[in-house]
Amino acid sequence: MTKASDLIGIDGTSSGWIASIGSSKKKCISTITFSENLDKILSDYPNSVVVIDIPIELNKKNYLRECDIQAKRYLGKSFQSSIFIPPLKRVLECSNYREANMLSKKITGKGLSKQSWNLREKISEVHGISRLSNKIYEGHPECSFKMLKNETLKAKKKTVLGIFERLGILKKAGLDPLSIGLHLESTPTIKIDDVLDSMVLFITATRIFEGNHLCLKKPKPANDDDNGKIFI
Repeated sequence: MTKASDLIGIDGTSSGWIASIGSSKKKCISTITFSENLDKILSDYPNSVVVIDIPIELNKKNYLRECDIQAKRYLGKSFQSSIFIPPLKRVLECSNYREANMLSKKITGKGLSKQSWNLREKISEVHGISRLSNKIYEGHPECSFKMLKNETLKAKKKTVLGIFERLGILKKAGLDPLSIGLHLESTPTIKIDDVLDSMVLFITATRIFEGNHLCLKKPKPANDDDNGKIFI
């Protein structure tokens, strides 16, 4: 069990980050906040355990990370699309999508999706933050929701049924979204599913703190590649 006193679940939006923050002692969320800058959120919690929905360990040569393959298998066919293939480390250094796509094809024989390319700034931001004292882990909300429900989810997260399903899962896990202090600006870039995703990643942070989490990873990475890990 880690000695950290603060637990944080973070999900990204098109304009910044949403964080569900709470104490490891109370095991509940005290506040949900938004910031355009990840460092601004984490600077007040230097010894926290952070679970974030963004790829952290990127491959050097292999197109697919084993942790992503396992996550797709874990979620099942209907929800596999929520797992995207992240770029290679060298691809992040490219100045535009065309260059990045060509480099990906040169190294792996396969191109780079626009979704992966559009996340390059957030991936780079997390890599910079990881130099701080925070313990930052990669998580995936849909995997965490399925773990809590202990069965495949019924609906996609952006549907009305999916939102209510996830609200029910969180409440059953001891988190009541309506009783948590919200410090969110009124902006269309903040979606309800982003808030719920940050909340479930807080639960994953709690599981890591308690030492009863699951970890999807390659058993023995070869040549210092494919070190990605997804924590549930």
